[in-house]
Amino acid sequence: MLKYTIRKRLDVIFLIIAIATGLYWTSLKTGISFSNFIKGVPNAGEFLISMLPPNFAVLPKLVPRILETIKMALAAIILATLIALPLSFLAAKNTSPSVIVYRSMRLILNFLRSIPTLLFALIFIAMVGLGPFPGVLGLMFHCIGTLGKYFSESIENVNPRVIEAIKATGANKIQVIMFGIILELKPMLFSYTFYYFEYCIRAASMLGIVGAGGIGMELLFHMRLFRYREAFAVLLVIVGMVSLVDFTSFIIRKRMIGLKKT
Repeated sequence: MLKYTIRKRLDVIFLIIAIATGLYWTSLKTGISFSNFIKGVPNAGEFLISMLPPNFAVLPKLVPRILETIKMALAAIILATLIALPLSFLAAKNTSPSVIVYRSMRLILNFLRSIPTLLFALIFIAMVGLGPFPGVLGLMFHCIGTLGKYFSESIENVNPRVIEAIKATGANKIQVIMFGIILELKPMLFSYTFYYFEYCIRAASMLGIVGAGGIGMELLFHMRLFRYREAFAVLLVIVGMVSLVDFTSFIIRKRMIGLKKT
């Protein structure tokens, strides 16, 4: 008992030292300064006061941008899911046809998800010009990488007994995938898809900053003209839109997946 107590105390001391060392080292590289943060609080307060009260007179102009943002996110997540799902079977150890295909597909998915959506949007703006289309492409390619990774990891963790049971009926590989793996993973696949639809809504709201469509273009427009009250109204609309999508996706997941309310 004494040895256990001493070990627990040593673990706590080691954890405290590790955290303190990490904070000190990162502060040297990033310029973290809590004193500067405290000094800057009044400036932040003045900025926030300049945004009050929000000017909701801009709401009628925001409706087309809101619809555009939702359309961008919906198109991106549908296309990304349709592409990522088959690719995920090539990136899973238990379904990939070979080690070369497995490692190559993993590399491709890691590459896609490592590139930020904004950078993708800038690349596609250079290709196809300004507007919502490069935003859809940017969201889609990033989500292909992230969804493909999560889908493949879910496939690798599927219960092998399910696959063996389907194979025992004489099913071929396609039937094993369709009636075994996909049905087994359906709740997880829906969950990831709806989560990244929420991500697409949030990301699409900001893509307008680089000219890739969405409600973010209105936010950037008012910020550049120092119309902070109008910008705050746009920001509140974005928050409300994301919250509504989050609530709606929860209801859909609850009905389709049987998700219990926590």
